[in-house]
Amino acid sequence: MNQQVVHQRHAAAGSAVAPALPFPPPPSDGSKKTTRRNPRVKAKMMNGRLQLTIMGIGAVIAIIGVFGLLYKMLFHSHAVDRMFHHQTKLAFPKSDSSMMDHKHEMPLNAIYSSPDSMSIVGDRSDRYAKLRMQVDPLLPVDEQRSLQRVQELTSHVFTPMTMVASDLIHNSDQVQDEQVAAAASNSMPYDIYNCPDVPPTNYPFEWNMLDILKAWPPDDVSPRAQIHQGLCVFDYTKDYDKAMVYRAAELPYVVVNDPSVQRTVERWNEPGYMQALMGNELHRCEFSENNHFMYYVPVSKVRRKNKQIPENWKEPTKLLRMTYQDWLTHANVTDDLLGPDHPHWYFRLIGCGLMGNDGSCDRGSSEYLYDELPFFQPKPSLYIVDPHEQKGIHCRFGMKGVIAENHFDGSRNSIVVLGGSRRYILSHPNQCENLHLYKKGHPSARHSAVDWNNPDLEAFPLFKQARSNEVVLQPGQVLYLPTNWFHFIVSLELNFQCNTRSGISQDYMPPIHKCGF
Repeated sequence: MNQQVVHQRHAAAGSAVAPALPFPPPPSDGSKKTTRRNPRVKAKMMNGRLQLTIMGIGAVIAIIGVFGLLYKMLFHSHAVDRMFHHQTKLAFPKSDSSMMDHKHEMPLNAIYSSPDSMSIVGDRSDRYAKLRMQVDPLLPVDEQRSLQRVQELTSHVFTPMTMVASDLIHNSDQVQDEQVAAAASNSMPYDIYNCPDVPPTNYPFEWNMLDILKAWPPDDVSPRAQIHQGLCVFDYTKDYDKAMVYRAAELPYVVVNDPSVQRTVERWNEPGYMQALMGNELHRCEFSENNHFMYYVPVSKVRRKNKQIPENWKEPTKLLRMTYQDWLTHANVTDDLLGPDHPHWYFRLIGCGLMGNDGSCDRGSSEYLYDELPFFQPKPSLYIVDPHEQKGIHCRFGMKGVIAENHFDGSRNSIVVLGGSRRYILSHPNQCENLHLYKKGHPSARHSAVDWNNPDLEAFPLFKQARSNEVVLQPGQVLYLPTNWFHFIVSLELNFQCNTRSGISQDYMPPIHKCGF
């Protein structure tokens, strides 16, 4: 992909003039001629209305009672068993006490509203309405055109490593005898592009961590022809049901060819659109003197009873606020100004959604993310397991070379790349002890203390036993990551990535608890 992510394929989206849309008719002022009625007639009418009102209230109460009974019968009478005996909850509507029920529906903007808008989340401002009114006619729904644009933005083809017998024997606890035999003939235990309907035993396949890092050091962002990928890739248009089986089993996978995602990719890569979308609003941005970004909690916010602050510890990055254009000026530079020891910037947007659809969860919040990414709206989908537990939409724009250090998140995660490419090294939660995490009470707790580009095996001896696999996400691809799965992220070029979380699974809690969390 060209360094200039802001392509010059068309004129800037903001320069187009959209046809004016009619405003709704003004409300009536109610000025009608009135007549005086006989008081007795008026009293009779009022008495009749009162009787009708009482009858109506009784009918409503009866209907509510019937629906309440049906609700209990339909949604509370049976427990749902899932494949491999995992327990899950179906995303049915919850009771009136749920977070979603307390969110008020927001009237649509009178000027214009996106066809994908949702009533309880999104941006209703005139500014956003006018932007979409200009852009949407330029990009009418056309799945073939959007697919072609995504293909143009896909810069590399990554082939999974061929698993040979030695790989499988090294991971003998993962595989069956027939898989070892298959590898002896130089074939894969399963085809990641045509995975079986039932997840293979101990899916996904893993390799030794040191082998992965030796083949492709994290500081090197040059693409490789082959990568250690064990994750299945599902085509949204063909493999939806199969992907749902893997999700029910709480297993990671990648989704491609989702038309809704492709439309967002196309729009976000239109010249000038991102600048028009964000304007001069100040957003969160992290700054590092090098390419490593270690998450941390400010010392003042670390729980006092668990504090474990090393004597010489200092904050690994600086937290700033800047506009998108300022970030792009820093980030979109030529390769001679890049490198592990050069300064890097990591930009961030937050859409509050159900956490506060008025944007109250974050200063300068980006509620338009719920209109821009309708596939991440709080409703049941392949990416959203429990809409009621969604914790906003978070977008991170990475400068080429940026490394987000290895960590786990305590909830399900759906991650989409909308421009550029990112490398993810993924580890099962049972690798927790091998990854040498900072302990509870440390500002960077649940993150690996190991420098993955130059691991110190004397200080961290278990790291050589760690196992992982990797995947490169390119525009239009979505990664589903279950609760507590580890991920280490490398920005291979300037990129746009967004994610959302939707509830917690208990499947992988035991190894995390054993690890001290």
